[in-house]
Amino acid sequence: MFLLPSNAYLSWWLQVGADGSKSNVRQVAGIKTTGWSYPQSAIICTVEHTTANDCAWQRFLPSGPIALLPIGDNFSNIVWTMSPEEASRHKSMSSEDFVMSVNRALDFGYGPHPSSSSLDHYMEKLFSGSGHTAASTKECFEVPPRAIGLISERMAFPLSLMHSHDYVSKGLALVGDAAHTVHPLAGQGVNLGFGDAAALAKVISEGVSVGADIGDLSLLSRYENDRKAANVAMAAVLDGFQKMYSVDFGPLNVLRAAAFHGAQYISPLKRNIISYAMGDKKSPLFS
Repeated sequence: MFLLPSNAYLSWWLQVGADGSKSNVRQVAGIKTTGWSYPQSAIICTVEHTTANDCAWQRFLPSGPIALLPIGDNFSNIVWTMSPEEASRHKSMSSEDFVMSVNRALDFGYGPHPSSSSLDHYMEKLFSGSGHTAASTKECFEVPPRAIGLISERMAFPLSLMHSHDYVSKGLALVGDAAHTVHPLAGQGVNLGFGDAAALAKVISEGVSVGADIGDLSLLSRYENDRKAANVAMAAVLDGFQKMYSVDFGPLNVLRAAAFHGAQYISPLKRNIISYAMGDKKSPLFS
């Protein structure tokens, strides 16, 4: 129970910690975490286009991926992973120079546009008769819409992986970044948070329907048991991607390219990966 400034008392059955990676709720509750830092930072901001952007774009660059994420009308959010030194430089440059750097990174700045390779022709020949080739393999490379202006402050923050030892205690539940943070390279942090919120809401609803105390640990543990395994698995996948793209080694580069081409050309596998990323499936493999 809390005493408010108005001298009224506020009581509750359940406190939900949804206050980010540096969660005060988690810290006050004494919940421990495990994790590590990446040698990267991310720049986030909002840019404007001349036309509406209705597609999410991502390009993997030597220092990390840049993502262009539509938020409605002619605006998109930028999430750009780079070294801490680069992040500091991009944060301090003029708005005009930053917009030019964004357009360069999304278009031609780090080499020519992707084109069909011998690996593409081999994969197409291998799977052309199976009936499982994804339609997107016929699509040509498209340049993302150009940014024409910066309309928000640029924020830079260090990247890390963090996972709470516990999601719940008596009268308390953690969701989203308060419970776990992952590398932003696949944009999965928000999906994991949505999954947490949906799972917790379901458990609360079930508890209310039978008259249970929604802060009871045995009830809240059902939420933790449902979400922890899925979140740990996704964190491990993203950490693996981060490490895989941090190494420039010939044989590994070939294997990496072959794996991604396989996911592109095998339609059932591609659908499973998409469903897994959306939280609809427990595994990215066939099931």
